[in-house]
Amino acid sequence: MNRKRWIRWAVGTPLVVLGLVVGLWQLSRSWTFQLFGELYPRVETTEKVVALTFDDGPKPGQTDRILDILKRHGVKASFFMVGRSIERNPELAARVLAEGHQVGNHSYSHHRLVLKSPSYVQEEIDKTDALLRGLGVQGEILFRAPHGKKLVVLPWLLSRSGRKHITFDAVSRDDETQDVGLLTSRVMESVRPGSIILFHDGGREKPGTIQAVDIVVEKLKAQGYRFVTVSELLTLGAEAH
Repeated sequence: MNRKRWIRWAVGTPLVVLGLVVGLWQLSRSWTFQLFGELYPRVETTEKVVALTFDDGPKPGQTDRILDILKRHGVKASFFMVGRSIERNPELAARVLAEGHQVGNHSYSHHRLVLKSPSYVQEEIDKTDALLRGLGVQGEILFRAPHGKKLVVLPWLLSRSGRKHITFDAVSRDDETQDVGLLTSRVMESVRPGSIILFHDGGREKPGTIQAVDIVVEKLKAQGYRFVTVSELLTLGAEAH
């Protein structure tokens, strides 16, 4: 290899590797694209309808307070639950279902399902599916990746079994801050007909989330929005086409 070719190789190879790493990182965190299967960050509709969703629960002191708010407003939501949290709080998980909300799968351990073996990822899905069936969940169980992260294995496994992967397009980022005004404005500025809104009812204490949910629901209802479960939203989107 002559000197010029060696220099081009020495410079070009790290750039290619860096580009590949950046591309994979972007793919893993994309809300709107995956390599296999059905991904739903929202639905296309002109109807003023949205799906309010919560991740990482159930958690006492948070999920129950959110349920009280939803009941007061007469609103249904979708809760993507972590298997370990269901095991710790089965009565609270059962209450979510009993009050007419949708329950989905958010993995068993809430570990990022990237760079994991197919058997590991499948077990994360199956264990929580079994817990949800034990609660009485019937029909299709929607899935949302922990931390919103996926690469190849998770989408491939979901697509192989015909599972829908649900993401979001109106995000509070309440895992980063509990500033009520900021949480509220983030959702209100990004929401539109067909949006899937993301809050968290699990993890660390979230007093700001609880207040923001109350405010967001009230504001959206005042604007004429109707709240439905994710499955109901998907049905509306399909009917629109």
